Amino acid sequence: MDEIVLETIERVYKNKDYAFFNKKSEENLVILDDLVKLIEHETVEVSAQEVEIGPSERIYIDYPKFKRGEMVVSYSTFIDISKIIPVYYVQHEFAVENIDENRMGPVLDGFDGQPYIINQANLYDKVSCFFDKNGYKELSYAEMNIVIPDIKMPQDVWVFGPQFTVRTCLFNDILNICEIDD
Repeated sequence: MDEIVLETIERVYKNKDYAFFNKKSEENLVILDDLVKLIEHETVEVSAQEVEIGPSERIYIDYPKFKRGEMVVSYSTFIDISKIIPVYYVQHEFAVENIDENRMGPVLDGFDGQPYIINQANLYDKVSCFFDKNGYKELSYAEMNIVIPDIKMPQDVWVFGPQFTVRTCLFNDILNICEIDD
C-alpha cells in the first residue's frame, strides 16, 4: 500500500488533524465533472452521489439490462473517489432475478474489482487512464479492507464493523469530523 495512505491515516486519526480532513472534505472534487463527461454516453446511465460535505464522492454507472428468455441481468459499476488524497476504488456488480422455485432469496448477485461484461471492461479502461493522467492511484478491494490497528470504532457505530479500514478512514466520516465546529 502506498505510503501516502498510511501517512494520511496517521495524520488524521492518530495525530487528530481533523482540520485537514474537514478542509479536504469541504473542497469540490475538481475532476468530477470531467470524469462524468468521459463516461456519459448513450449505452450507460451515470449519476453522482449528492453530498455537500464529505470525504469522498461516488459515481454510479448502470448498463443496459441483458435479456434472454426468462433471464434478465442488471450490470452496474460504482467508483468511489477520495477527496482526502488522490485514490479511488472501482467495483463492478451484477444482479439476476432468482427464478429457482427452491430459492432462498429473490436475487443472485455479486461484485468484484474485475468486470463481468465487455462494456464494464471498456469503461474501466477509460476511467483508469483518466485517473492515471490526473495523478490518482487505484486501491484494490483488498487494500480498501486493510484493518488499521490502534484506532477504535465509536461504540455507537456498527454499520462498518468493529474495526477501522482504509475504506472507513479515507472514504467515510465515521467520527463525524465534518460536523465538528471549529
